[in-house]
Amino acid sequence: MDIVKITTNVDNFRNDIADELRAFNHNTKEYKNEDEYYNFEVILEEKDTLEVTIKTDIFGSLVEDKYTYDLCGSKDKLEVKSHNKFAVKISTYRTLQKLYNTSLPYGSLTGIRPTKLYRKYDNLGENARKIFTEKYLVSEEKTSLIADIVELQKPFLNTSEGEVDVFVNIPFCPSRCSYCSFVSTDISKQRKYVKDYIKCLQNEISIIKNIVLENNYIVRAVYIGGGTPSSLEVVELESIVKLLDFNQKEFTVEVGRPDTISKSLLDMLEKYGVTRISINPQTFNQTTLDSIGRRHTVEEIYKAYELARQYKFLINMDLIALLPGESYEDFLHSVTETIKLNPDNITVHTLSLKKGSRLNEANYDNNEGDLASRMVDIAKKLVVEAGYKAYYMYRQKNMSGNLENTGYSKGNTSCIYNIDIMEENTSIMACGAGAISKRLYQSEDRLERLANMKNAKEYIERFDDNIKKTIEFWQKDNKN
Repeated sequence: MDIVKITTNVDNFRNDIADELRAFNHNTKEYKNEDEYYNFEVILEEKDTLEVTIKTDIFGSLVEDKYTYDLCGSKDKLEVKSHNKFAVKISTYRTLQKLYNTSLPYGSLTGIRPTKLYRKYDNLGENARKIFTEKYLVSEEKTSLIADIVELQKPFLNTSEGEVDVFVNIPFCPSRCSYCSFVSTDISKQRKYVKDYIKCLQNEISIIKNIVLENNYIVRAVYIGGGTPSSLEVVELESIVKLLDFNQKEFTVEVGRPDTISKSLLDMLEKYGVTRISINPQTFNQTTLDSIGRRHTVEEIYKAYELARQYKFLINMDLIALLPGESYEDFLHSVTETIKLNPDNITVHTLSLKKGSRLNEANYDNNEGDLASRMVDIAKKLVVEAGYKAYYMYRQKNMSGNLENTGYSKGNTSCIYNIDIMEENTSIMACGAGAISKRLYQSEDRLERLANMKNAKEYIERFDDNIKKTIEFWQKDNKN
């Protein structure tokens, strides 16, 4: 672990500097009174030009770099701040690029939604591809991936404040995976909360439905996620699913775990108009499934998929690159087996070490960027050859190889909700523990968030307070 003490005269950009450091080395930790540490100094000065000086000894000997940029031509404070922030980030990136003797696939970009930034430049009539490759130093390959996704998404993008999505969170799972950082917990340890949780969730959904009716909102998509919604008993999940009748075009239930899928579950989902489900293997290697705590077999993946294919659901399957102990050949096997099954959507995730996950607490090292890149590249090659196209993507901190998660779809099967939440062009009415509502004010290009209490116990105990805030959030400044 590398302890780095960041010194700067622009404290409001400290987190941006830290993000660049972690992009090159996930094991980098910020200094907190440790005895041994490395220095990383960033000084921004406005003279006749904008000057950034970086001094660091992270590789032992002192290195000093100076970079010069034009001053921002605008007097608008936000534009000046954005320009200065870019100067600090790209300077930090260039110094680290030289020290580590490597370039990152997304250059100096550390944000979650590169497609959103690309679309912004595109909508302004600017050359987004040139800006990404020359300004942010994003690779040609990743720039092309982003450009292709932006183009494919155009028919699906929402343009109205009157259209919303509804998200419902079920924070329970059959077991907790080692890479998981969600608020979800093993249902066997939370069973005492399930009955009250469902009751509160039903009440919140009813209130959301009233808000939808009162404001003439049109619901584009409903998504039940988690967690593993199907870790509930079928009758328990049914009591939630049947309330979500918004006349929506898309209705996803992320059943996820193959060992929770049964005919009675699928019959119920079909009865209430669910259009899309996920069956997520993550890997087709039994040793890996056992080590990450999935508690199901490879055979159960095939059986669940075969059963689900008897219905008309669109099916998504998730895979994760660089799971602990997996080789390139292991991941290649998982990709080829998934393609053989021919699901409508395939989502290829790159392992991200998140706070709260067992892998992170165990100091698992996912810095094998070359292996992660090879895995992601072969997945893209094979799924595209099989007729899939990338339709959405997002990035997270501490991702192996500083890469991305990409969703691929066949034909006209792209998930509307996935596009909406990643492009942040649609308000999302979120219910349940840990759920985050997002309200979009398109005319002001502004997004406000409201987070529910994080875990089931807290959600139940503080439900009345939560509902009061929810009602105020959706009534405030409502123009419908």
